Amino acid sequence: MASQQREALSPGEFIELLEQTRAEFLEGKSPYRGDGISGKSKEEIAASKRRFHTGGDPNHRFEGERYLHVTDKAIRRKQLRKLVDEGGQTTVGGPMPSHPVLARWHSQEMGLSDAEIDALEKEDQPAETLVKEGWWFDLQRSNPWPVALSSALVGEGSKRLPGAVEHYEKLVADAREYYASLGIENVDRAVQLLIEHAPFGADMEHAMFGEEVVRETATTAEIQDEMRRAFILTMQRNARDRV
Repeated sequence: MASQQREALSPGEFIELLEQTRAEFLEGKSPYRGDGISGKSKEEIAASKRRFHTGGDPNHRFEGERYLHVTDKAIRRKQLRKLVDEGGQTTVGGPMPSHPVLARWHSQEMGLSDAEIDALEKEDQPAETLVKEGWWFDLQRSNPWPVALSSALVGEGSKRLPGAVEHYEKLVADAREYYASLGIENVDRAVQLLIEHAPFGADMEHAMFGEEVVRETATTAEIQDEMRRAFILTMQRNARDRV
């Protein structure tokens, strides 16, 4: 006799399970990312930016693919808004350029030129990128779109947790002070990408969007299992970026 099929958790219960999974994985560590530069010299930061640009940005290119995969009209519309926010509000007459452009601003303030960045982005991805990002690429392209979108609860989604706003306010303030101490010419340009990834505006909407997708689509035990698996693997992928 076949075993009885497990019933799905309610949306609230499932999100609580994900947050319990996060807490157990972190073992008391902060769920928020740091700036990755504290204590480094300008030359060390520039070296890390060269590694970042080598082979191009593998992350934001998926926002368009996610939009194409979504079949729910309301969620598709919100994914389009996220695509514009991260791909460049300037494309529709807004004030903020794309996240990759903001990353260039930061790199330029660390001494990299546009020509150097262009050359780095044309190089092949390092082998370690394939090892680290291969599963992530497959998730975005091959899994059901609710599972792919739900994975955002790990990074962006952490910004809806208690203490996130205070953490990022301090992070931005500390970065401003530190960049000034390094003699960075345009501190505002150097911190703009960090600000855009803080839960002060659009990124808070993105964080809540991830939760909304889970609440709307995690309706079966099977899809919840897939979402939890993606959640755990994404936490493992992002572990090196934690504070």
